[in-house]
Amino acid sequence: MKAGTFFVRTWRILSILGLLFALFNSYISYPGEVAVRFDELNNPLQTVSREALFYLAVAIFLINNTLINAIARLFPRVPTAQIPVPNKVVWASHRSILNQVIINWFNALMAAINTILALGLIVLSFLNRSDRSIQAIDYAWLLPLSIAILIIVLVALPIRLLMKPGGDD
Repeated sequence: MKAGTFFVRTWRILSILGLLFALFNSYISYPGEVAVRFDELNNPLQTVSREALFYLAVAIFLINNTLINAIARLFPRVPTAQIPVPNKVVWASHRSILNQVIINWFNALMAAINTILALGLIVLSFLNRSDRSIQAIDYAWLLPLSIAILIIVLVALPIRLLMKPGGDD
C-alpha cells in the first residue's frame, strides 16, 4: 500500500471515529435548546433543539459517506475516453493508478467533510457550556481551518493528475 493511500484511509477512519465521538459527546453536553447564533454581546439570537441538531449532523454524515462512497465505487466503471484528465493518453495506459488516485481523493473528501463537521460540533459544544464565558479564541480558528482543509483536498486532485502516473499517490 502506498503512503498516500495509507494516509487517506487512516484519516478517513479517524475522521469517522472523531465525528462519532464529537457527536455523542456534544449531544450529552448540549442543553435542551442549543444556541447556534449570537449577537455582539454573546447573547443567543437563535436556538435549535439538541435532537434536531443531532439528527441533522447524523444525516449529513450518512449522506456524505454514502453518496461519495457510491461515486468512488462507480468511478472505475467510467470508460477511460470519457474521463476529463490532463495527459489522457498517459493516464489511459495507467488506468489502475488513475482509479486509485480518484478513489483516494473521494476518500479524502469524505474525511475532510467528516473532520469539519466534528470540529463544528466541538465548537458548538464549547459555545454552549454554561461554565465558561464565550471567547473568540474558542471558535475563531474553525472557519480558516475548514477552508484550508477544503482547499487542500480540492486542489490536491488536479495537482496529482498533472504529475506522472508512476509517482507515490
